[in-house]
Amino acid sequence: MIRTHLRRTWRRLPEFRLLALGLALELLWEVAQFPLYDVWHQNDWGYILYALAHCTLGDLLILLVAYEIVAAVRHDRVWYRHSPLAGAALFTLLGVLYTFGSEIYNVRIEQSWGYTELMPVLPVLGVGGVPFLQWLLIPPVLVWLLWLLGDMGRAPDAGH
Repeated sequence: MIRTHLRRTWRRLPEFRLLALGLALELLWEVAQFPLYDVWHQNDWGYILYALAHCTLGDLLILLVAYEIVAAVRHDRVWYRHSPLAGAALFTLLGVLYTFGSEIYNVRIEQSWGYTELMPVLPVLGVGGVPFLQWLLIPPVLVWLLWLLGDMGRAPDAGH
Protein backbone atom coordinates (compact mmCIF):
# COMPACT_ATOMS: atom_id res chain seq x y z
CA MET A 1 0.00 0.00 0.00
CA ILE A 2 2.70 2.50 0.98
CA ARG A 3 4.78 1.47 -2.04
CA THR A 4 1.86 2.08 -4.40
CA HIS A 5 1.19 5.48 -2.83
CA LEU A 6 4.85 6.48 -3.19
CA ARG A 7 4.94 5.32 -6.79
CA ARG A 8 1.90 7.44 -7.62
CA THR A 9 3.06 10.49 -5.66
CA TRP A 10 6.70 10.95 -6.67
CA ARG A 11 5.79 11.54 -10.31
CA ARG A 12 3.57 14.41 -9.25
CA LEU A 13 6.17 16.23 -7.17
CA PRO A 14 6.92 19.65 -8.66
CA GLU A 15 10.66 18.94 -8.54
CA PHE A 16 10.28 15.75 -10.57
CA ARG A 17 8.17 17.54 -13.14
CA LEU A 18 10.71 20.39 -13.31
CA LEU A 19 13.55 17.94 -13.92
CA ALA A 20 11.61 15.88 -16.46
CA LEU A 21 10.71 18.96 -18.49
CA GLY A 22 14.10 20.53 -17.92
CA LEU A 23 15.99 17.47 -19.13
CA ALA A 24 14.57 17.77 -22.63
CA LEU A 25 15.11 21.54 -22.88
CA GLU A 26 18.59 21.56 -21.36
CA LEU A 27 19.81 18.60 -23.42
CA LEU A 28 18.57 20.17 -26.65
CA TRP A 29 20.21 23.47 -25.75
CA GLU A 30 23.50 21.82 -24.82
CA VAL A 31 23.59 19.89 -28.10
CA ALA A 32 22.85 23.08 -30.05
CA GLN A 33 25.50 25.19 -28.31
CA PHE A 34 28.19 22.54 -28.01
CA PRO A 35 29.97 23.48 -31.27
CA LEU A 36 30.47 26.98 -29.81
CA TYR A 37 32.84 25.53 -27.19
CA ASP A 38 36.35 24.29 -27.90
CA VAL A 39 35.68 20.90 -26.26
CA TRP A 40 33.70 19.98 -29.38
CA HIS A 41 36.76 20.42 -31.58
CA GLN A 42 39.57 19.21 -29.32
CA ASN A 43 38.43 15.82 -28.04
CA ASP A 44 37.24 12.40 -29.11
CA TRP A 45 33.57 11.38 -29.18
CA GLY A 46 33.76 9.59 -25.84
CA TYR A 47 34.85 12.75 -24.07
CA ILE A 48 32.36 14.87 -26.02
CA LEU A 49 29.49 12.62 -24.89
CA TYR A 50 30.79 12.69 -21.32
CA ALA A 51 30.96 16.51 -21.43
CA LEU A 52 27.47 16.72 -22.89
CA ALA A 53 26.06 14.51 -20.10
CA HIS A 54 28.06 16.41 -17.47
CA CYS A 55 26.82 19.80 -18.69
CA THR A 56 23.21 18.67 -18.97
CA LEU A 57 23.21 17.16 -15.48
CA GLY A 58 24.86 20.33 -14.18
CA ASP A 59 22.09 22.38 -15.77
CA LEU A 60 19.48 20.20 -14.05
CA LEU A 61 21.21 20.69 -10.71
CA ILE A 62 21.23 24.46 -11.24
CA LEU A 63 17.51 24.33 -12.07
CA LEU A 64 16.72 22.29 -8.98
CA VAL A 65 18.72 24.48 -6.60
CA ALA A 66 17.27 27.67 -8.08
CA TYR A 67 13.74 26.20 -7.87
CA GLU A 68 14.23 25.28 -4.20
CA ILE A 69 15.62 28.73 -3.37
CA VAL A 70 12.51 30.33 -4.89
CA ALA A 71 10.33 27.84 -2.98
CA ALA A 72 12.09 28.76 0.28
CA VAL A 73 11.79 32.50 -0.38
CA ARG A 74 8.12 32.18 -1.37
CA HIS A 75 7.35 29.60 1.37
CA ASP A 76 5.61 27.60 -1.33
CA ARG A 77 6.84 24.52 -3.23
CA VAL A 78 4.34 25.17 -6.03
CA TRP A 79 5.08 28.88 -6.36
CA TYR A 80 4.60 28.66 -10.13
CA ARG A 81 0.85 28.31 -9.48
CA HIS A 82 0.42 31.20 -7.05
CA SER A 83 3.02 33.75 -8.14
CA PRO A 84 4.42 32.64 -11.48
CA LEU A 85 5.77 36.02 -12.60
CA ALA A 86 7.64 36.93 -9.44
CA GLY A 87 8.83 33.35 -9.03
CA ALA A 88 9.94 33.11 -12.65
CA ALA A 89 11.85 36.38 -12.35
CA LEU A 90 13.81 35.16 -9.32
CA PHE A 91 14.24 31.67 -10.82
CA THR A 92 15.67 33.20 -14.00
CA LEU A 93 17.87 35.67 -12.13
CA LEU A 94 19.41 32.87 -10.07
CA GLY A 95 20.23 30.89 -13.22
CA VAL A 96 21.73 33.93 -14.95
CA LEU A 97 23.86 34.83 -11.91
CA TYR A 98 25.16 31.29 -11.59
CA THR A 99 25.96 31.20 -15.31
CA PHE A 100 27.94 34.44 -15.16
CA GLY A 101 29.97 33.16 -12.23
CA SER A 102 30.51 29.74 -13.77
CA GLU A 103 31.51 31.05 -17.19
CA ILE A 104 33.94 33.59 -15.71
CA TYR A 105 35.49 30.98 -13.43
CA ASN A 106 35.68 28.14 -15.97
CA VAL A 107 36.69 30.17 -19.03
CA ARG A 108 38.94 32.88 -17.56
CA ILE A 109 40.29 31.54 -14.28
CA GLU A 110 40.31 27.73 -14.42
CA GLN A 111 40.34 27.53 -18.22
CA SER A 112 38.31 24.30 -18.09
CA TRP A 113 36.75 25.21 -21.40
CA GLY A 114 36.90 27.95 -23.97
CA TYR A 115 34.86 29.44 -26.76
CA THR A 116 35.29 29.07 -30.48
CA GLU A 117 35.23 32.17 -32.68
CA LEU A 118 31.54 31.41 -33.36
CA MET A 119 30.47 32.11 -29.73
CA PRO A 120 29.04 35.62 -29.36
CA VAL A 121 30.65 37.18 -26.30
CA LEU A 122 28.87 39.76 -24.15
CA PRO A 123 30.75 43.05 -24.10
CA VAL A 124 32.34 44.16 -20.83
CA LEU A 125 31.52 40.87 -19.09
CA GLY A 126 33.39 38.73 -21.59
CA VAL A 127 31.14 35.69 -21.15
CA GLY A 128 29.37 33.70 -23.84
CA GLY A 129 26.11 35.15 -25.03
CA VAL A 130 24.55 31.76 -25.78
CA PRO A 131 24.77 30.37 -22.21
CA PHE A 132 23.43 33.71 -20.98
CA LEU A 133 20.51 33.37 -23.41
CA GLN A 134 19.97 29.79 -22.24
CA TRP A 135 19.32 30.96 -18.69
CA LEU A 136 17.21 33.89 -19.82
CA LEU A 137 14.89 31.62 -21.84
CA ILE A 138 14.70 28.14 -20.32
CA PRO A 139 13.65 29.00 -16.72
CA PRO A 140 10.61 31.10 -17.78
CA VAL A 141 9.62 28.45 -20.34
CA LEU A 142 9.78 25.80 -17.60
CA VAL A 143 7.65 27.93 -15.26
CA TRP A 144 5.14 28.40 -18.07
CA LEU A 145 5.05 24.64 -18.75
CA LEU A 146 4.63 23.84 -15.05
CA TRP A 147 1.85 26.42 -14.84
CA LEU A 148 0.17 24.99 -17.96
CA LEU A 149 0.20 21.50 -16.51
CA GLY A 150 -1.52 22.98 -13.48
CA ASP A 151 -3.53 20.59 -11.33
CA MET A 152 -2.90 17.63 -13.64
CA GLY A 153 0.15 16.78 -11.58
CA ARG A 154 -0.79 18.15 -8.18
CA ALA A 155 0.50 16.04 -5.36
CA PRO A 156 -1.75 16.06 -2.31
CA ASP A 157 1.05 17.32 -0.06
CA ALA A 158 3.05 19.43 -2.54
CA GLY A 159 1.59 22.74 -1.39
CA HIS A 160 2.88 25.19 1.19
